[in-house]
Amino acid sequence: MSTAMRWNSGLIAILLMAGTCSGTSLAQDQVVHVSATDWPPYTTEKLPRGGAMSVVVRAAFGRTGRRIEVFYDTWPKAIELARKGTHDVAAYYPGYHCRHRSGFTASNPIGHGPLGFAEHIDAPLVWESLDDIGEKKLKIGTVNGYANTDEFDNKVGTGWIHAIPSRDDTTSLQKLLRKRLDAAVIDRFVLDYLKATDQSLRDGGDKLRFNSKMLENKTFYLCFRNTDDGNRLKEEFNRGLQEIDVKRIAADYFAKAFSK
Repeated sequence: MSTAMRWNSGLIAILLMAGTCSGTSLAQDQVVHVSATDWPPYTTEKLPRGGAMSVVVRAAFGRTGRRIEVFYDTWPKAIELARKGTHDVAAYYPGYHCRHRSGFTASNPIGHGPLGFAEHIDAPLVWESLDDIGEKKLKIGTVNGYANTDEFDNKVGTGWIHAIPSRDDTTSLQKLLRKRLDAAVIDRFVLDYLKATDQSLRDGGDKLRFNSKMLENKTFYLCFRNTDDGNRLKEEFNRGLQEIDVKRIAADYFAKAFSK
């Protein structure tokens, strides 16, 4: 668990003066519990302030006078924490959509990520459409539980695209380095981060690069439970989002958070 924002002294003073109501402090009411997958550089305890999307979520809620506490877990478990409301978790992020499970509703966009293919420089991926990948019977690395594009996932579901799932992006890239895959679906910033920081990829990371043709510039959302309380909290969060420059915050973070 990671505490994602400090109280300022003025707000603390107000809360102390306000006291408690029915045994629950106002300070407790100001905390929003959210869950996130460990997916650096977007969401992680390994980087300052919890990753780029954590900075955005914190800043938006901060505009409403709230702070966040983040529970990091695997992607499926992060969603389940929000679905069940475990530890009072009200939402999960960063979702490309909020349809991973029923009963969620999406916030306004909290950022974007360039999704495409990692390729081996000795065997570049040449494609114009996803049908090219299916016709060539290429082996494409994916990550268990991750949504990609609707078209890609549909073609994987029908068996047209031969997907080789792994437990995480690092494992998928290791397979690509050993040429057990023809390409691997990945976010460009995730690829940059892993090449710069993952010891298992440092010896061969220069052999991997992001394919020049992007699958999609994905939009990220904070996914709230679709309840009266969840929708009220979403509306409050969206108001906070309107007061910050999401694109600038993310760009500044990526420029400083890790070495490339």
